[in-house]
Amino acid sequence: MKKTLIKTLLLIVLLMLAIVLGIVIANACAGVRGFSWLAASATFGLQPTTVDLSVMQFTFGLTVSINVAQAILLLLAIIAYCSIRIKN
Repeated sequence: MKKTLIKTLLLIVLLMLAIVLGIVIANACAGVRGFSWLAASATFGLQPTTVDLSVMQFTFGLTVSINVAQAILLLLAIIAYCSIRIKN
């Protein structure tokens, strides 16, 4: 159980680091000639929709924006996660 918890936390940390570093790299390379392609991004998802039931009001929505640098770093994080072995 301890081993699976550590592996799960490791995956979460690696993915979060990849997302944050991807944003930083994309922002740094946005104006640099030759590296501006790292900042190219795509946004997809569902726009927020509100359901009003008079007594309660719910808002549902999800939008994801990902750039090339994040995609590359996420792929590298997953490869690194698969190659890491945790000892007992």
